[in-house]
Amino acid sequence: MKINIEKIRIDGDTQSRVKIHDNIVQEYTENLLNKVVMPPVKIFFDGLDNWLGDGFHRYHAHRRAKLTEVDCDISKGTKRDAKIYSWSANSNHGLRRSNEDLRKIVIEILEDVEFSDKSNREIARMCKCSDMTVGRVRKELALAKEMGKKSKKVQQVAPDPVYEEPLEDETFNEKLEELVVENSALMQENVRLRDAIAVGSLDLPEEEIADVQETIKSLRLDLAKCESDLQAMTLSRNDYQKKSADAIQQVQYWKRRAEKAEKSKK
Repeated sequence: MKINIEKIRIDGDTQSRVKIHDNIVQEYTENLLNKVVMPPVKIFFDGLDNWLGDGFHRYHAHRRAKLTEVDCDISKGTKRDAKIYSWSANSNHGLRRSNEDLRKIVIEILEDVEFSDKSNREIARMCKCSDMTVGRVRKELALAKEMGKKSKKVQQVAPDPVYEEPLEDETFNEKLEELVVENSALMQENVRLRDAIAVGSLDLPEEEIADVQETIKSLRLDLAKCESDLQAMTLSRNDYQKKSADAIQQVQYWKRRAEKAEKSKK
């Protein structure tokens, strides 16, 4: 069934990909101009609006080719039905989903109120990927959440700030801070490049290389969590040592006061 392209809505966040690939849109546009018959796009009609669930590249190709009608496969359903359908779209046809696309889909499901409690295997069936992929993303989100909590704790146990007179050359301090930030970014990029070179030297199929990349990414997150824990423990220790030193000084002060009081009585 063909419907007017202006009646199709794509503004309901029903696109499951990270981005639209312009080269694919151009390829499909040329096919349409050459009278090549394209598969119909998937539409969900809620009685008022037509929500696009699958076929975003074909949709944009029709617009670029100045075509006013699109061949559609229409089902009764809501915007949410279109969203859920999009999670498994292109699993076995069309432009293959990238690792970034799959990660985006899995995150959306894990953060969905209705499906967040589903098992890795059930979610994998929903978006037609491996349960290992779901497990990696779930662990990644849990680690990121834990690191966020740890960061707040680190701020809470940090010693009270001590006021210091500003240095005369404030420009020097600002430049130094910029260099510290830039150096940290360069170190992270260096680690990323070393990982990429190491993975690139492996003689493995593409799917196994993708698994290796995800595993390395997960291990890097584990390492970052350990470093965050260490930082929190170090700050807690420093705070304890400071309070302990303050307590000792107070005890010594009152001891001296007591000794003076005893001498004055004599």
